[in-house]
Amino acid sequence: MTAIKKKFKYKPISLKDILRQMKQNIDLMIDLAYSAIKFGSKEIADEAYKIEQRIHELTFLLNFQIIQTQPGGIKKAKKLEPIVVMGYSIDKISDALSDIARIVYINSDIADFTQVMWDYVPEPIVKIKVNKECDFIGKFRKNVHFRSQHGVDLIAIRRDDKWLLSKDEKVLEGDILIVKGEKDPIMALKKECYDTEPISFDLEKRLKESTFNIDDPDIQELFAEVKKDYVQITDISETMTELALAALFFNNYEVAEDVLEMEELMDGLNINFEKDLLELSNQIDNPRDLVGILRIVFSCELIADAAGNIAESIVKGFEPHKILKKAISETSEIVVRETLSEDSYFKDKTYKDVQDSRYKRGFHIIALKREDKWIYSFKPDFTFQVGDLVIGLGPKESVQEWRRCVNPEKFKEED
Repeated sequence: MTAIKKKFKYKPISLKDILRQMKQNIDLMIDLAYSAIKFGSKEIADEAYKIEQRIHELTFLLNFQIIQTQPGGIKKAKKLEPIVVMGYSIDKISDALSDIARIVYINSDIADFTQVMWDYVPEPIVKIKVNKECDFIGKFRKNVHFRSQHGVDLIAIRRDDKWLLSKDEKVLEGDILIVKGEKDPIMALKKECYDTEPISFDLEKRLKESTFNIDDPDIQELFAEVKKDYVQITDISETMTELALAALFFNNYEVAEDVLEMEELMDGLNINFEKDLLELSNQIDNPRDLVGILRIVFSCELIADAAGNIAESIVKGFEPHKILKKAISETSEIVVRETLSEDSYFKDKTYKDVQDSRYKRGFHIIALKREDKWIYSFKPDFTFQVGDLVIGLGPKESVQEWRRCVNPEKFKEED
């Protein structure tokens, strides 16, 4: 069958708006790609593919606008290099995310593997059912303020057999909310929705049992290593994307260096993962069931490489172009890195403790470096120590309050 070529109509759009749309689309695509493999949903995979096509269009527009509107020779062109690198890298990240999402087409059992990770990842993706006692039934999803009020991101609504992504949709009784967040806020939202069922990922009745028996005692030890590496690799690739874009938007040399350091770590993790997966393949009846997992990790490596390219452009010392400065001024969030001081409010507190609004201030801790070790997943009993380098993402209006919690000594010096 001959593929139908989609006509592309050129519509003028500013470079600032192109950059903003690229960032918004890649953020949504990350969530959709992992939702597709978590729920085994071809429909969500198709939505991720649509966003990939939109990012391709935006990349074309980005390059076209630069060529059309930025004459002035090599000196002016050089200043735009970080923006070109960003566009190219986001395009590559979208390709890799689309490949992750479309694994549901080649490995229907991939959801059986990804679902067992839900309480190992720092911000799992789960489904919550809205029951009739829920307070926000009938409200537009954009007015419920899931992130600021409930501590989770609402990725999509599943209603009957349809996937609803618009922020202008109302939340109705019987809706299935696909949300991403830390475990405690997720469980609190389940309570507010009067969803008393245990965590489950099945959207429809299973037609067949999984052929991949991860409960087999013979593969438990090997599977534990595979699971640990898989969670680290997927976490790091997503973290690198978030930090690389933040480093570019805020021209943060230190965060860019952190990204490049993470890229080196990814290489070692990938080698360990491939070795453990090969050993695991000898223990299961059908090694082809592992193909999807291998493809996810390969795609994560491509994502990490693309994020590394963005970071490298900052480390080279390029100054942010005025277009980037304008985009920065309109962003509502900021990435901050601070070191825990001796008088820090975080000192000796657990990760669960710092979820208290007195310390959290709307910030999500993306990563932490302790001596030479990077940490991305935080169990509730993880304890913060003096000297920890903490990287957080949160609202601009509360950044100074968050800094005061992490490093009051430094904050006082800046007053």
